[in-house]
Amino acid sequence: YIRDDDITDINWNGTQLWLDNLKKGRYLEDSVKLDSKFVKTFTSNISNIVSKNFNKSNPLVEAETDSLRVSILHPDVAKTGTSISIRKTPAKRRLSTKSMIETGYCTKEIDDLMQALVHARCNIVVCGLPGVGKTEYVKMLTDYIPANERAITIEDNLEVRYKEINPGKDCVSLKVEEGIFSYTDAIKACLRQDPVWILLSEARSTEVKYLLESMSSGTHCLTIIHADDTWKIPNRIKNMMPAGVSDARVEDDIYSFIDVGVLIQSKFTPEGIKRCLSQVSFYVSDEKTKEHKIIRVYEDGQMLINKLPVEIERKFKMAGVPLPFRKEK
Repeated sequence: YIRDDDITDINWNGTQLWLDNLKKGRYLEDSVKLDSKFVKTFTSNISNIVSKNFNKSNPLVEAETDSLRVSILHPDVAKTGTSISIRKTPAKRRLSTKSMIETGYCTKEIDDLMQALVHARCNIVVCGLPGVGKTEYVKMLTDYIPANERAITIEDNLEVRYKEINPGKDCVSLKVEEGIFSYTDAIKACLRQDPVWILLSEARSTEVKYLLESMSSGTHCLTIIHADDTWKIPNRIKNMMPAGVSDARVEDDIYSFIDVGVLIQSKFTPEGIKRCLSQVSFYVSDEKTKEHKIIRVYEDGQMLINKLPVEIERKFKMAGVPLPFRKEK
């Protein structure tokens, strides 16, 4: 299963083996049963490699290679039996402009727009449910970042592999370690490393406050959030802010600094599972009225606008990037 490029995740729940396949979706591999001796040997080998005990007092063991992330839960906490999760994190870009258009992942028009938005240094949040391929799309977007624009990736598990998939580009990869080097620490530290881009693997908690602050200082961002609609991104960010922060202030910052939301979805079809870029929205704050707006740009393969909002146009002009739409008369 590790050698099969179509399989992205391998999960043993104590009694069953479940596989995530790019073409088939998620399914039970009922022909495979792992006996207790194999599971014990496997977990013992992993815990020895990382020099950690695996018992009731230390019920979680995690390990990484250049292409795998392994997580194991002890049966004292996983009452269904030893739980093993293996995620494949290959240093390659599965998506390309050609493949996305040929497979119907997205249209050429929206891909051209997304490329222009990266060149215009817009701040982009990619959302979707677990397992739909959000990280794969972020890896695709990194292809559009110019080589001389320093990107700093911040991850607890190395999945983006920016340097490997973008040889010759300026990149620094930071790895978060719980209790040693937090997401907040990493965001603060990377601001002293002269980044043009900060790639945060996933905005999960109060570190989002410092991410917004970094955008306010002029850095640009690509990050991931769990949400099932681009309309929900502002509220998800507000809910992650630390207690005591003004809700109105946070909302102003969100609409001032975050420019684009992208939704990635996976759908079951007769031909198998199909992943697609489902939505793109702009977040804008009117300078005169201070009104906050979410403008849906693209949905289910259809462009919904033929002119950029004034606030987004300004970013294109500042970056010297040609406008992707012909102006209305």
